[in-house]
Amino acid sequence: MNRSLLRLPLSLLAALVALAAPAGGGDRPGTDLFGGYSFAQIDDVNRNGANLALGFDLFGPLSGFADASAHWGSQAALSLSDLTLMAGPGVRFGKRGGTVLFVRALAGLVRDRASIGVLDVDISETSSRLGVLGGGGVDVRLTKKLAVRVQGDYLWNDTKKESGKSSGFRASAGVVYRFGMAP
Repeated sequence: MNRSLLRLPLSLLAALVALAAPAGGGDRPGTDLFGGYSFAQIDDVNRNGANLALGFDLFGPLSGFADASAHWGSQAALSLSDLTLMAGPGVRFGKRGGTVLFVRALAGLVRDRASIGVLDVDISETSSRLGVLGGGGVDVRLTKKLAVRVQGDYLWNDTKKESGKSSGFRASAGVVYRFGMAP
């Protein structure tokens, strides 16, 4: 694995821990489930898709995140798709039932697929590898149990491609359901 790829997530994790100290007071954000639309630009190709994420309290001010997203797009005659399954730590700022800001550093599986149809035959290539996702966002309260989320992340991959990078930006927007909140 490329050392510079590993250095960035470790630096992000150290920054998250440093930021966590002043965030420790007050109500903890609890557990929330996010679902919504997602736009990604990977390999300089625009892709549309969906994002599903779970946020939960760990210990002290640190939170845990699990994130899954899928995107689809095309370039020339190729159909492109990607799937990310990530988990990792983060910090959430704000009080339970209100507006919450968050930053996070996640790592996990990145799976890309490229296919082309020739007559009635699909020819495809799939690759799976380690990826790191870093970013953050904001949840704006609608009701005690519902919020609207806008988030942005950057995806780093450990692949070396002849055509350049296989990393890119992802933006998502959707609805957050907060568990354990009185209506």
